[in-house]
Amino acid sequence: IPLSFLQGILLDLRRAGLLHSHRGAEGGYALTRPAAEITVGDVLRAVGGSLTTVRGLPAERAGYHGVAAGLTDVWLAVHGAIATVVDSTSLADLLARDPTGHARSAS
Repeated sequence: IPLSFLQGILLDLRRAGLLHSHRGAEGGYALTRPAAEITVGDVLRAVGGSLTTVRGLPAERAGYHGVAAGLTDVWLAVHGAIATVVDSTSLADLLARDPTGHARSAS
């Protein structure tokens, strides 16, 4: 990934309070909290804003009228389902999985 793109992501994460930077020869970035306390949802919101968008708007703000009015409830349900998954999955949970997505064995 291009360096400038990566720097933008790191800046977004820092602004959201998820990372802090260290200067100097041993410099770099570190999490501000343990990985178990940072969710995938925290990261996605920091980098992308709303978890779901409909016609360029956050799902909460997308409105439909007439026969399509029921779509508002559908998009809110989709948003809620996504939030449930990403807000209950921590960075530590991701690290505990093997490359196939299964939990690593404790052995």
